[in-house]
Amino acid sequence: MATIQIEHASKFLWRPDLHPRLVEFVADFALAGERALSPSRLILFRLYYLGGCEYPLARQRMGLSELGWTNWTDEIRRDAGRELLRSGMFPPSRYFREMSAQRVPKAEKDRGAA
Repeated sequence: MATIQIEHASKFLWRPDLHPRLVEFVADFALAGERALSPSRLILFRLYYLGGCEYPLARQRMGLSELGWTNWTDEIRRDAGRELLRSGMFPPSRYFREMSAQRVPKAEKDRGAA
């Protein structure tokens, strides 16, 4: 088994990925929506913002008028936005930078500083 015999291993050794990935951000985004939204708004959030359903089809499926759509999406952006700010997910660049810093073990931080 070459993977456990170092002399047969390639020069490309596996290293753990310490940086958050986009899928982790999307999962945290979905959880933030769940924490912030009422059930009906959560359905629209999942359908439109997470599922990528196009506006006309999402509006039709939810049975919303244009004014209803505007009101609901404004509420979603307001409530989910507050939760994203509270949880440190916004702006995304901050989320990825801070999460990376939290994941780096102290020994690696010390090595990098040396």
